[in-house]
Order: sequence, then structure tokens, then C-alpha cells
Amino acid sequence: MAMDLAKQSFTYEPEYLIAGTNIPIETKAMTSASALALGAPVIIDANGKAAKLQATESNRSYSVDTSALYGIAAEAASAANKPVMVYLTGEFFADKLELEDNVTVADIDVAFRKLGIFLK
Repeated sequence: MAMDLAKQSFTYEPEYLIAGTNIPIETKAMTSASALALGAPVIIDANGKAAKLQATESNRSYSVDTSALYGIAAEAASAANKPVMVYLTGEFFADKLELEDNVTVADIDVAFRKLGIFLK
């Protein structure tokens, strides 16, 4: 068996959600209201569970109510009533968020800043 001793180069470019460590990252364990993707903006629903932030349609336009915005899912939840960690503060890459249809980064950026979550 021959060994290949030629110099080889490898690259690895992981995709990260966390953008920095200048802002302390705080988390909270919660229960999911439905399936959640890693990086999904989370609201607290009427039952106190972590739910997806969604846009609502009215007169052929969409709006996003950020009044219940709480954080970002730090892990995926496969279904309702599953444990899920939620980021409450920190710096995150906006292009790594898992946004629902008709929800944009512009819709949530200011509301997240008020919570101590900064999107880059």
C-alpha cells in the first residue's frame, strides 16, 4: 500500500449563528409551542411557550408584531412541547436567522436591539 505524502490543503468554513462575544450571551430553557428551527426568532405565546415569530396578512400586505419578541432559538425543537434553549442576549449573524415567510431582518432589528440582541 503506497502512501501519498504530497502536501494537501483542506478548508473548512463552518456556518455560525453567533457573531461575537462582546455582548454576553444569556440563554433560557423553555418549552416549544411548535416545531422550531435553530436560529428562529421566538416570541412567547399566550401559554408562555416559545413560538415562531410570524407575519400576519391584512389587505394583501404583511405586518410583523414584535411586541412579544423574546429571543432566538439556540437549538431546534422537533415538535410542540419539547425543551428548547433560547438566546436572550448576544450578537448574531442576521443572514443565519431562520425567518418565516414575509418576515425580514428589518422587521425585527430594532425590537431585538431593545432586548440586547444585536444583528450583524
